[in-house]
Amino acid sequence: MNPRVLILGGGVGGIVASKVLKKTLGREVNVLVVDRNRSHHYVSSLPLLATGARKPEDITRRLDKSFYEQGIEYLNAEITGLEPENKTVITDKEKLTYDYLVIALGAEYHPETVPGFRKNVLNGYDFDDVLELRKELADFDEGNIVVFITSLPFKCPPAPYEMMFLLDEYFRKRGKRHKVKLTLVTPEQRPEPIAGPLVSRSIRNMLEDRGISLKTGARILEVASKSLILDQGVKIPGDLFIGVPSHWGPRCLRETGLVDGFGWVKVHPFKLQTALPDVYAVGDCTGIKLPVSETYAPKAGIFAHYQAEVVGRNIARLIKGQLPNFSYTGKGA
Repeated sequence: MNPRVLILGGGVGGIVASKVLKKTLGREVNVLVVDRNRSHHYVSSLPLLATGARKPEDITRRLDKSFYEQGIEYLNAEITGLEPENKTVITDKEKLTYDYLVIALGAEYHPETVPGFRKNVLNGYDFDDVLELRKELADFDEGNIVVFITSLPFKCPPAPYEMMFLLDEYFRKRGKRHKVKLTLVTPEQRPEPIAGPLVSRSIRNMLEDRGISLKTGARILEVASKSLILDQGVKIPGDLFIGVPSHWGPRCLRETGLVDGFGWVKVHPFKLQTALPDVYAVGDCTGIKLPVSETYAPKAGIFAHYQAEVVGRNIARLIKGQLPNFSYTGKGA
């Protein structure tokens, strides 16, 4: 009987790992992808969707159709737990056994950590909220738009900055920019800190050149109907709030011993192996630490892609009885 590779999550990491395995091994392997969503939305394109540069169908793929065309099995189900001693994954529909397991569950959004978020904010990382934002922007002629980041880490670190530049361009094209104030609020001490001081300075200068206000080192306490409330009594007025909610590691893994103290899956930085035999993790759910700074490596689709390639190719080599000689370099290209 062919070995089964079970992949949890149909995002970038899950899609790439499954296709690498099937392309490499063909009928020699059974690949099953489990995801609670029936469609995949490409999160990196959400700022473009908000400002009308993309249509919903441009960034959406049905998982069942996409996987079946590749000869990959797909199950629409919620992951509820793991039984590693039995090499079993528990879902809300059935128990699934595996020979190799790839965890690509991404990060969970928790807007409830900020009072007023659910009521007064559109989640810039949620497909449905961004569709609503698209409508709101079409009718927005003047006032204050505030984009804020709740906490660190968060995925797609450039996305809030991209959103600001796209909003600037959007209102300039409509001839309304002089009536719209744009403000970005972040807990980062400087823009894109992991990219280094030169990049941070460049982004700060570009924001300033376009008249976009930047508030760094911010701690968000609450979102009221017309103001973003920070610590030390700072209030930032707003008529439209776009937020990046707190990101947490997957709930179903918190009692497995696979995660660190912050809920992210601990993996070998080069091989992406977990502490469990034949279990790997890729993408946003992982907690890879950078050397020296000990901060988390960026969470973005491009990194998930290359991590998934490494894992997919190494599992394929193991199935063939070969040494797993591919390593993740930490780069996105």
